[in-house]
Amino acid sequence: MIVPKIDVVMITKNSVKPCLDESLDSVARNISLNKLIVVDSFSVDGTIQKIKDHKDIDSKIIQVESTRGKARGIGIRNITTELFAFVDSDVILSDGWFDEIIKHLTATVGAVEGNVKTVDGKVQKIRQSGRGYTNCTLIRSESVKGILIPEEIQLNDDQFIRKFIERKGYKWVKVKEPCSTHNSMPESLGPIWRSFELGRESGKYHLYPLWRVLIAFIIVSVKKTAGIHSEDPKIYYMRIKGHLKGLYEGLRKSSSIVEGNE
Repeated sequence: MIVPKIDVVMITKNSVKPCLDESLDSVARNISLNKLIVVDSFSVDGTIQKIKDHKDIDSKIIQVESTRGKARGIGIRNITTELFAFVDSDVILSDGWFDEIIKHLTATVGAVEGNVKTVDGKVQKIRQSGRGYTNCTLIRSESVKGILIPEEIQLNDDQFIRKFIERKGYKWVKVKEPCSTHNSMPESLGPIWRSFELGRESGKYHLYPLWRVLIAFIIVSVKKTAGIHSEDPKIYYMRIKGHLKGLYEGLRKSSSIVEGNE
């Protein structure tokens, strides 16, 4: 089998920690790389120099202040290969990553999401209908042709890409066995605000059904009332609140377009 050369898109902002060196090494070791397309929000911690210094990687660096959604879109517009991969800077690909992922790329599949484990060995639970992630995902370039990711999207960029691919008639496949290690970066948003924003983006762009969040809220609330250790119900309440706000924003935007105000 001839292994195709592919582009890899990596979005960065002060990404030296926790594991940029190891992430770059794993890309060079496991992917027949055409070009590493880096979309960087003006890092000041040496991220860009580390990438430039990597002797086994030919990189194209684009520096622009951006949200995750805007950065993903810029990366996609710069790919030149039939297949490409998103690899996040806090992900280390396991040896044989590409060989495992490519097995799942049939004619009807637009993207194959690699599963991840944390540094302490916990494996991400896989549900094929669950949220899409782009930590280490192989994508058919044709499946994202024409995508316009709203620049305001900061948290649901990966799910927006998944929904776009599925609406084009392709499948999004999740690999069950872990094929990379995720060294999670600290969250820049607090859990309450993050939940609200996840819900708002989801409602505005129709990324998740509201009923799933409602059911989760009820289950967590019942457990909490019964004294069973559980998450804070407020997290789900804020996601519901954000979802409703997003639905309202989406309706206002649609109405504005119909009335010719945009």
